[in-house]
Amino acid sequence: MHDSEEQLIARCLQGDASAWEEVYRRHYGRVKQVIGWRRWGFSPIEIEDGVQEVFLQLVRSLPGFRGEASLATFLTHLARNRCISNLRRKTAGKRGREELSATLEGEREEGLPFTPAVDPNPGPEASVLSAEQARLVARALEALSPECRQVLSLRYYKQLSYKEICSALSLPLGTVCSRLKRCLGHLRGQLQADPSGAVAARKS
Repeated sequence: MHDSEEQLIARCLQGDASAWEEVYRRHYGRVKQVIGWRRWGFSPIEIEDGVQEVFLQLVRSLPGFRGEASLATFLTHLARNRCISNLRRKTAGKRGREELSATLEGEREEGLPFTPAVDPNPGPEASVLSAEQARLVARALEALSPECRQVLSLRYYKQLSYKEICSALSLPLGTVCSRLKRCLGHLRGQLQADPSGAVAARKS
């Protein structure tokens, strides 16, 4: 018998790694479908990168999730905003950027207000929060194995593509994808283990 969504979320918030794996299993297909929509124009590697980014964002956002919409709807909202954010980066400096952004932002998720993925003018509170989040993630990374710290740093700090990570580590794409997925799972567990950031000292 499967847990209800409320039970599954509660387990995730308690730092249950198996619960996070279940969330990933249940919603991976939907998130990939949203990011893989042909009108976004993303490559297969960009789509997979986007999926991982959305689930990492969910780790940070879930404590504030109020259940006003289903988790599937919430993830769809995160995925669409991630796509818009990525498109903005790709089209920066190109003619028609404003028109493209306006068109995409007009396609809102029914029943949900549109919230930009990146605030172009963050206030002081948002800046402090971002710094605090960065500190917590850095502390969680320190509790991981050197292998996990390396691959996560390449992807999320140096922002290398999957192809570039494969080249840097001399590994095939399948190995890089599976390692990132596994290490993200360990990172989720560390971040959820103690909201204050006092992560466990054990190595993943």
